[in-house]
Amino acid sequence: MTRDPPTDRTAPDPWRPHVTHSHPGRPRRILLRSSWATANIGDVAHSPGALHALRAEGEDVELTLWPCRLGERERRMFAERQPWVRIVDGDLDADGNPTTAALAEAWAEADILVHGSAAGLGAGADLRAWQATGRPYGFFGITYDPFGPYTPSTLAQAATQIAALPADYLSEADRELFAGAEFLYCRDSLTLDYLTRQRLTGPLLEWGPDATFAHDLLDEPAADSLVAEYRLTRGEFLVAVPRSRFAPYHRIHGLTPGRTDHHRDAVNAAHDAEDLAVLAGAITHWVRSTGGQVLVGPEMSYAVDLAADHFPRILPDDVAPQVRVLADYWDLPTATATYARAAGVLTMDCHSPILASTVGTPAIYLRQPTETIKGRMYADLGLGDTVVEVEDHAAAARLAELLDAIAEGRGTRPDVRTAAAHAAATERLAQMASTAVGRHGPGRDTEASDGVGGTKSEVSVGGV
Repeated sequence: MTRDPPTDRTAPDPWRPHVTHSHPGRPRRILLRSSWATANIGDVAHSPGALHALRAEGEDVELTLWPCRLGERERRMFAERQPWVRIVDGDLDADGNPTTAALAEAWAEADILVHGSAAGLGAGADLRAWQATGRPYGFFGITYDPFGPYTPSTLAQAATQIAALPADYLSEADRELFAGAEFLYCRDSLTLDYLTRQRLTGPLLEWGPDATFAHDLLDEPAADSLVAEYRLTRGEFLVAVPRSRFAPYHRIHGLTPGRTDHHRDAVNAAHDAEDLAVLAGAITHWVRSTGGQVLVGPEMSYAVDLAADHFPRILPDDVAPQVRVLADYWDLPTATATYARAAGVLTMDCHSPILASTVGTPAIYLRQPTETIKGRMYADLGLGDTVVEVEDHAAAARLAELLDAIAEGRGTRPDVRTAAAHAAATERLAQMASTAVGRHGPGRDTEASDGVGGTKSEVSVGGV
């Protein structure tokens, strides 16, 4: 049974669908602050997803992407597949002024600044500088975790922790920033519940999914070549995505490690073997029960080495020959197109189930306790049973049951439940885009449709 996503529980009805627009004769010029990293295909997918949803409002919508990090490979992706988007680089100086001419021009021309999907306020300082201009801004599907990865918990425990917080726990700096927003879409219901309990006033506060659900960039030829190279049988193989409890950002970015980095490395050293053993057990079940192959591939670049260090070494001798380990960090369009050719995806990273949903492939999310509350998004879309906590004593049995269901449905595309969840997410993203663009008409309001779903400032925890 698909559970309806949460609807707004705070904003009064007369306010909700009526967003002001200072230029009613034309759509807004939107400056999208997004693209937080290129070492994570989940991060990479946020921007093309948001841009696709916003572009669907009309070709006259002027969209500018202001990326935090964007590599040459990703720039080529935009140039080839979304050539209509303008990309501007630059930062803000200590006084909140753009450091490049291109950013200064975009900053001056934009009608609204939109914070892209993220695990926290990835661009909180930028929005505070923008807030001083008096122009509108909004949040396009974010998670705001009041505890974060340093308070390991299951999603159920996180819900209990949030309910135990006082109504004034939210930092005043973040409360003021959120209150001044034109809209604040929470990509998971735990974030929505937390901010509702904090009695946040002012913005249009509602559930709104991660923009990755609207991503549609596939590289079919590259995926065909990969499937042939690794001798995979289309529709019969499983993609398995490993991860550590903490991404080693100091190694990813070539930085000198600090105390926090050493702490994260130590946690990984203590848990990598046991966490990956759970993944290996599920891989073993798949191979032995189906005779199919497994492709071990990364969502993050560091996981290429992580996979090579553990697979197929930790697998039984009868299973290892059926497991292939991706030798390189693939790009977003190739990964998504490969998911389309797989029977299913079993991932320890949170965004691969979304990528799989865009091509109708069922997925299982094996969640680690150091992840944020963003994993609640799957329950919000009726797929809560596909989330398995890695430390759950029944994890192996649950994974086996879910994998058996995927095996039974091989050859059926799109997967019915996955397609329904994806349709609900993209319908809601269309409503969110309508709000951001400033267009409202018949069937285009911001109501959730029936059946659809120092200080503690800037809860920015990395990742997606």
